[in-house]
Amino acid sequence: MKNIFSLFFTLSIILVFSQNKYYRIAGNKIFDEKGYKNFKDSISIKGKLTESIALVFKKNDSTFVLPRLEIKSANTSGYFFDYQTYSEQTFKKKVDFTNLKSIRSNKNIDHSKPYFVNCWFINCSPCVAEIPDLNKLQEEYKNKINFIAITFDNENLVKRFLEKTPFNFINLSNQKDLLHKMEVFSYPTSFILDKDGNFISFVPVGNEMYTKKILEKLIAN
Repeated sequence: MKNIFSLFFTLSIILVFSQNKYYRIAGNKIFDEKGYKNFKDSISIKGKLTESIALVFKKNDSTFVLPRLEIKSANTSGYFFDYQTYSEQTFKKKVDFTNLKSIRSNKNIDHSKPYFVNCWFINCSPCVAEIPDLNKLQEEYKNKINFIAITFDNENLVKRFLEKTPFNFINLSNQKDLLHKMEVFSYPTSFILDKDGNFISFVPVGNEMYTKKILEKLIAN
């Protein structure tokens, strides 16, 4: 009887821990193994499903998996990825941004305002493609937010680029060291900081509604 009880207890522990693995999807959706499989099955009917694992991390006694899912059909494509959680786990909670010399010395930056930061480079096609939308955002919030574009490109190259393609941010070039300190290694990368330089949120490409919601909240505070 004692052996049976011990076996039951051991199996119970194994079962509990086997259930402590969860999958996080965009929109704060959290699934266990079965739920995640059902979710994939439900979207796979829309087209070809491609899956990759962006990140695995532990929180308390649970393991969380951040999958990156893409659905492609003949005419459309869709993505499912929890950008916010990814940024919280991989990006610094506090970026020492306002205290860096290249930022502090720039007279066009108002340190009483929050920051929208875009990291880019000239030969990055997705970076260039989003510039018109970023210009629209800057025009709407230019009096309330610092809009800063940071690149490792040479200043002369950036100047020639801007003559043909207006980018209405405060442009900081030759910033390889700054980008490294901020742990930016993929492009384009945009994020929002409060006026003290604290990291607030990563900005998913093309999610204007989410971006404005964050900016409005910062302005209100």
